[in-house]
Amino acid sequence: MNCFENQADLLPDVAAERSVEMTDDEAMNKIGNDIGVALMKQKCTGFMTLAVKMAGKDNTKEERVRSTIGTFKRIENKGFNYIVLNSEGKEKSFLWFKQFSGSEAFMNSTVRLAGKKLKVTWQETEAYLPAAKGYYQVKEITAIEILQ
Repeated sequence: MNCFENQADLLPDVAAERSVEMTDDEAMNKIGNDIGVALMKQKCTGFMTLAVKMAGKDNTKEERVRSTIGTFKRIENKGFNYIVLNSEGKEKSFLWFKQFSGSEAFMNSTVRLAGKKLKVTWQETEAYLPAAKGYYQVKEITAIEILQ
């Protein structure tokens, strides 16, 4: 939160720049989300830790947040994108369902990431998979860090 608090005095200026009233909760929430995305892009460690905890919402979900280290193999598209790592001699897939810390590195060509060691932080989520016509447990990505 220090990253955000250090710039909090600029919030009225940002609201004015976007022609938003400070009392408009929905518009201010959007500004807050945009600032959060900017802090993630800056790799603000404190904010990223807070964001991961807030994404957990409750203790049971927070306990399921895990991480896997492995070598980047590819991105597969099966209706949704899956990032595939080679970890402990096995291929492991992780669902890219929404924006996460580090997602920008995977939005364009990933050729430069081939063979790079990654740390994927994920949580188990039940999702409906259209191709399989049912609900399944998937490993949803919450953050990715490039280690080398």
